[in-house]
Amino acid sequence: MPDFLNSLPNVYYILSEITGSLTNFGIRLMSFIAVLVVLVHGVLILIIMSCFHAFNKRYSNFRNKKIDGLVYFTVVLLILFSHLIDIFIWTYAMVSVEVYSSILNTFYFAGEMYTNLDHNDPIYVLSSQWRMLPILISFSGLFAVAISGAALYSLLICTFTDPVKNNNQTS
Repeated sequence: MPDFLNSLPNVYYILSEITGSLTNFGIRLMSFIAVLVVLVHGVLILIIMSCFHAFNKRYSNFRNKKIDGLVYFTVVLLILFSHLIDIFIWTYAMVSVEVYSSILNTFYFAGEMYTNLDHNDPIYVLSSQWRMLPILISFSGLFAVAISGAALYSLLICTFTDPVKNNNQTS
């Protein structure tokens, strides 16, 4: 076995150190909230896209580019609203365990972490028990954006391309 493999740290030791730091009830709650946010966002996107596809199926014979554009931007606004709901869920959860004393600071922090914008603002100094919090919020935001991006791509393809005609139809 090569020498550098012998010098690598023990994987079990590293995992036990990381999971050992997650003993605080607040951070366990935030881990649950991260999963909840991704699930809520996924369900909201599924509902929005199901409604869009039902609308599109019903009115596909009356294709009008102006209406298609209006429907598309309505869906985009609904998806934007779903992200604001996610940020509110994070804000509510952090207010419940008093991560910050100010609700507005908590909302701004949740928004910045969810969108992965910044964490170096001196306003957002976290105590050591909350060091995992930015990672949890950021991961939930990344997954939510990925879900939304996939839905919007599907929406673009479905809305602005002509349907594929099946040439193998039998009479």
